[in-house]
Amino acid sequence: MLVTSSSHVVPDSGRRSRMTAHCSSVGGAPIWLSLRVSFITGIVERPNGAGFRFTVSVMGRRNLSTTGYSRLMKVGIALGGSPRDVAVLASRAEAAGLESVWLAELDRSAFVQAAAAISATSRIGVGTAIALAFPRSPTLTAMTAWDLDELSGDRFTLGLGPQVKRVMEARYSVRVEKPALQMREYVQAVRTVWAANRGEAVVHEGEAYRITMPTFHGPARPERRDTPILLAAVGPVLSRVCGEVADGLLGHPLASPCYLKEAVAPAIAAGLERAHRPTGACPISAMPMLSIGDDEDAARRAARLQIAFYATTPSYKPILALHDRAALPRDLRRAFVNRDSDRMATLIDDDLLDAIAIAGRPDEAADRLRAWDGIAERVILGVPWYGMTPAQQREAIEAALEFAARAAQAAASQPG
Repeated sequence: MLVTSSSHVVPDSGRRSRMTAHCSSVGGAPIWLSLRVSFITGIVERPNGAGFRFTVSVMGRRNLSTTGYSRLMKVGIALGGSPRDVAVLASRAEAAGLESVWLAELDRSAFVQAAAAISATSRIGVGTAIALAFPRSPTLTAMTAWDLDELSGDRFTLGLGPQVKRVMEARYSVRVEKPALQMREYVQAVRTVWAANRGEAVVHEGEAYRITMPTFHGPARPERRDTPILLAAVGPVLSRVCGEVADGLLGHPLASPCYLKEAVAPAIAAGLERAHRPTGACPISAMPMLSIGDDEDAARRAARLQIAFYATTPSYKPILALHDRAALPRDLRRAFVNRDSDRMATLIDDDLLDAIAIAGRPDEAADRLRAWDGIAERVILGVPWYGMTPAQQREAIEAALEFAARAAQAAASQPG
C-alpha cells in the first residue's frame, strides 16, 4: 500500500531611499530589510501589536534605528562552515533570540552541520536549506532526519531540494528524468519509513521508488512524530507538488516577493486544492539575499555578482522573465565562461538588484522587511557567497549575529 501522509516594520518618517523598490518599477512588490552582508533576525511582535524602536550598531559603525510592528513571520539565519564553526554560531544565534538556523549543502553535508548546530543548542529550530534528496535513498534520509529530530528534541526541520540537472549529473552522477514526480514520491516514501517505524504495516510502491522493507522490525516507536518536510521549489510544477505533499516551500534567493506572490503562491494553492489539504498547510519560507554595509557600492556589487551567478542557470529564467529580463542569461553565461566577474556584476541593473536583493547601506534598509509581509511565514536571511572568501563570509555572519543580539535585546526591553 502507498502511504501519502498529508501531514512589518513601519519605517520612521523621512525620505525614501533608492533601496525601496516597488513592483511597478520592475514587475515586483516592495522589498525589505537587512544588514551588512549577512543574515539576521529580531522581528518581535508586541502583545498589543504596537511598534517598537531599537538602535543597534553594525560592526561597531553606523547606528541603525527603526520603529516597527510585526504581524510578520519567523526570522531565521543561514549558517555555514566547519562543524565547529557552525556549533559556535548556532549557539550565538540562539542566545540572540533567533527563531531558527539553517544549513545548506554546498561543499559540506547539511546533515552533519545540522547535527553540530543541534548539539550546541537547546531551544532554537534547526533545519536544512537544503539537503539534496536525489543522491540519497528516501530510507536513509528518513532515518537521518528522525535521528536529528530525536537529538534536537523535536526541533529539526527537513528541508529537501532537487538541485539542477547539470549539477546532479556532473557532480553526483545521478540522472533524474522526472524531478516533480520523483520529489512527490520521495516525500511519500520518507513518511512511509517513519510510519513503518511507528509500527504501521505500510510499504511504498511507486513509479520512482519501491520500498517494501521500510524497517528492520526493531522496537516500534509509536510516539515519534513526522518531522516537518519543506521542499525547495522555483517553477510552478514543483511548487504545486509542494502544495500536495510538503509542510512548506523554501523559496530561492532569486525569488523576489513579486515572484513568490504571483508565480509560486498560486501554484501552491493549486497543489493544496488537488490534494484536498487546507489553506495554509504549505506556507512559504523565503530566503532573501542580504548585502549591506557602510561601503554601499561594495555591498551592492556583492549582491549583483551573486544574482548574476544564479541567473546563469536556465532553471531560474522564469524569475527573470517576470522582471522583464528573460534575455539576460545569455550574456551572463558568456561573461561567466570568460570569468569576467566585472561584466557579470554590471549586467545586473539597479532595478533588478532592488527587486531581488536587499543591498546598500544599513541605515537605508530598515524598512525593507515589510515587502514579505503576507507572503512568507518565515524568512531565512542569507548573504552573497559567490566570489567571497570563507573569512569574508564568517565576518558577515559575525556582523549579523551582533546586529541580531542587540536588536532582540532592545525590542525585548520595550514596555508593554
